[in-house]
Amino acid sequence: MQKIRFSRNKNQRNFGLGHHPGYAAQVALAQMYGGDKHYYTRFTHRARFEHCLNWASELDIPIRDLRQITLAHAVEYGQALADSVASGGMEVAYAQNLISTLNVVMRAVRRDRKVWLSPAGVVGKRSYVRTVLPTATWDKVIEAVRLAETAGNYRGAALVLLWRAFGMRFREAAQANLHRMMTEAQAYGTARVLEGTKGGFRSDDRRIRIESVQWQALDYALHTISISGTCLIDTNTSLKEFLNRHASPMRQILKQVGIQCPKDLRAERFIDVYERASGQPAPLKQYGSFDREADAIGRLAVGHEGGHKRPTISTSYVGERHRTNHGEGRPRR
Repeated sequence: MQKIRFSRNKNQRNFGLGHHPGYAAQVALAQMYGGDKHYYTRFTHRARFEHCLNWASELDIPIRDLRQITLAHAVEYGQALADSVASGGMEVAYAQNLISTLNVVMRAVRRDRKVWLSPAGVVGKRSYVRTVLPTATWDKVIEAVRLAETAGNYRGAALVLLWRAFGMRFREAAQANLHRMMTEAQAYGTARVLEGTKGGFRSDDRRIRIESVQWQALDYALHTISISGTCLIDTNTSLKEFLNRHASPMRQILKQVGIQCPKDLRAERFIDVYERASGQPAPLKQYGSFDREADAIGRLAVGHEGGHKRPTISTSYVGERHRTNHGEGRPRR
């Protein structure tokens, strides 16, 4: 695919990138990342930037031209996000992501860094410690699968099953060689997660034990692909098409059944992994006996299955045990 080339013209609306600010941002991101590369990253920034555009359109003097966005506007937007975080209406992590997207889009559009904010400096530092139990129980997962089937979205249903059964990331589940995984499962009772991994995270040692739910997820996914296909993304479609047609609609279905986001599926899986390896409840639950050596074993297992370099990343899935809590408690939902 040939890259779209547009020159910047400060005398034209949205720097000459298009009539609508959203489209102009999309074009600028395509130029910066490459027209046929990093689609998921560009898609995410474009979706998040809509939040900023909506805010700008509701100002006393609405902004509908990217040339009009100044550092002062960015600071005002950041303060609005900080107020939302302080009132409990928005998570720090999401507010930081919105500011990061503003930085990226304005750099792509303007080709300079004159409109830039420090995400942590504006809305505060994010916590990577999970404090709320995920709600991706198997009952809800099956309900989501049934709703997806009713809508004819069988590959979206398969994606959800792979997320929950294997703790895969989006690309890992979408690009996994299902035939290879099934062959390995039948031969060794384990299967490797190799395709679609984040840079530097691919490892032959990342083997997932195949039990009932993994068998069912693999079998279901294999029945949704074409004869010549190897993964959920069909041979004649792209990651972009798969995202739009199958993955994105599943977000609404997940929320409909009470699962807040796809990451909750991954977190629920890793809580299972932690509790099996450690023999004790996940720290997030804040009850039951707690042994730090067993905790280290559980976190190591989560890091291994999740494809992480550092076991400490496990806190974003299984949480931390409060140092003052050595007795019974109730998990927060």
